[in-house]
Amino acid sequence: MDLIRTTKEDIGRIAVELARTGWAEANAGNISVLLPEGSDSSIWVGDVIADILPTPIPELAGRTFLITCAGSRFRKLQHELDTEIIPVRVSADGMKVIRLTSGKEPTTEFSSHLLVLAEATNRGWETASLVHTHSTHMLALSSSDLPAEMLEDAVNRSHPEVALLMKRGVRFLDYMAPGTWELGEETAKAFRESDCVIWRKHGILGLGKDIDSACDAVEVVEKAAKLLLLEKSAFGKFVGLKDRDLMLSKASDENLPDTESIGPDSSLPPAPPIIET
Repeated sequence: MDLIRTTKEDIGRIAVELARTGWAEANAGNISVLLPEGSDSSIWVGDVIADILPTPIPELAGRTFLITCAGSRFRKLQHELDTEIIPVRVSADGMKVIRLTSGKEPTTEFSSHLLVLAEATNRGWETASLVHTHSTHMLALSSSDLPAEMLEDAVNRSHPEVALLMKRGVRFLDYMAPGTWELGEETAKAFRESDCVIWRKHGILGLGKDIDSACDAVEVVEKAAKLLLLEKSAFGKFVGLKDRDLMLSKASDENLPDTESIGPDSSLPPAPPIIET
């Protein structure tokens, strides 16, 4: 089976799972996958439309990615792979985006996908995927008035897998108008130092080398939000991992031989104050 078909099937598989969790209500959510160079020759048959970009994207010059369409419903996507997932190519000069006239329009969050995938190539990745969904608990947590830095720290401390699986961490962005180029620019900038970006009161985005790793980021951070909200409900505050716990996890991850030597008299900095909400 060719790469284009298997990639579309992967997108459909993930979309249905996201719909089953309740994170992609109605036509919410969007997914893109950057294809390896030279793998898209079979796609571009027929007339095309070219749109000029607000700013050039040289990182994606000549590259093609598959993306879900505006209005697509994740719960039905597996049965609509050829109509609701379309190819988009950036021109060789990086100045335009090209799509088939026979296809639908890409998701309204197209700008964010385009700019974040460009950022992924700056990491040296040959392929990349961006998954955006409306995960329930993170939507609730992101509505908090706490500063972004405090929420980011709370998410990082919620359970060990966050720091272990996402070395670049998590970023919260203040609410911006959906679907805008400006939102895409700020999101791509946030991904320079994170693996997951939360749009406050809007949704969550996971980035990975493939669609499963991008979805991993979404799942891990959504679980973190659920844990934090449960802690708040049970104890009246976020609890999470202390500095010593984080260092033990880091030592274990790096297979350090002296992990057990981290004791109560260790020279660790004091734990931060518990975040009251």
